[in-house]
Amino acid sequence: MIGFEDFRRQGEEIGKIQNQISEGRLVHAILITGESGTGKKTLATLIASALMCRAEGGVPCGTCSGCRMSASGEHPDITVVRKGVPLSSETAKGRTSIPVDDIREVIRLCSRHPYEGGNRAVVILDAENLTVQAQNSLLKILEEPPPDTYFLLTSAHPEQLLITVRSRCRQVKLIPWDISYIRNILEAAGTDPEKSLKAAYVSDGSIGKALRLVSDDLYWQTREEVINDFFRNRQRSDILKISSGLKDKKSESDVLFDILEDCVHKLLLYRIEPGGNHDISEFPAEWKQFARNAPLSSFTGLTDSVRDARRQNAFNVNYQAIIEQLLLTFTGEKDKWLQ
Repeated sequence: MIGFEDFRRQGEEIGKIQNQISEGRLVHAILITGESGTGKKTLATLIASALMCRAEGGVPCGTCSGCRMSASGEHPDITVVRKGVPLSSETAKGRTSIPVDDIREVIRLCSRHPYEGGNRAVVILDAENLTVQAQNSLLKILEEPPPDTYFLLTSAHPEQLLITVRSRCRQVKLIPWDISYIRNILEAAGTDPEKSLKAAYVSDGSIGKALRLVSDDLYWQTREEVINDFFRNRQRSDILKISSGLKDKKSESDVLFDILEDCVHKLLLYRIEPGGNHDISEFPAEWKQFARNAPLSSFTGLTDSVRDARRQNAFNVNYQAIIEQLLLTFTGEKDKWLQ
């Protein structure tokens, strides 16, 4: 069972929240932000479970009836709101936003006495999906919350929430997890050390992403091909051959672009912090030189070229032509650093 101690690396705020739950003085609304895979949903669920715990002292205890119901997802006093899963009978299934009818249903539920006679928790996942009308409706109950009712919002894009909604919430920002911690989690889950380390390095600090990648053989195959084609290839004469081999793989374009951006980001991190924990051993000598000595504008130029390729691909520009231009850009940068 995941507990507050698993989040202690995120800073003092986590310990304060745990203590305030135990002491019965938690604020009525918390907005948990951070990048994808940093544990926003897990922390919101943990706080909700702790609010339902019937034990004294350290919560959640994991063994009382409140904890057991929370763990099974069947606690009657925890309401989860998310896009595509209707809460109101007026909401169509599969919607790409959270409509006002669902928030009106939340308000109706909150007007009732909690089934278990204790606290009530409303968890709103990816709150940026709330429509403006839904946010305005939510604002009313955030301004005057019912007693013993707590709202736990998560969002990777809090800037899309109304300022008035954000201002009514205590904000907790989760930062990317460090590589060693992610590696330990993967190994504890049974992944071999070498694969755990590789996944941790490309996870961008996201435990969720790392867990997905360790079992994604296609990703690792594609990554090796991308590094071979864009970083290890030294012959301009091979560009047409490489682009011809990729022209029928447009369905994999997003993965290719993601890997290229990740590689440039990895080299940039080494440039910024050469003595840090950044492994660039998979790149050939000229790209290691690039990582050590290139001006920051060069990294920006490569990243912009990938982003431009994404935009062109979205507008159905010839995919082979897009790949050829990318290869020329990366080869041109590589040539500057050949010994």
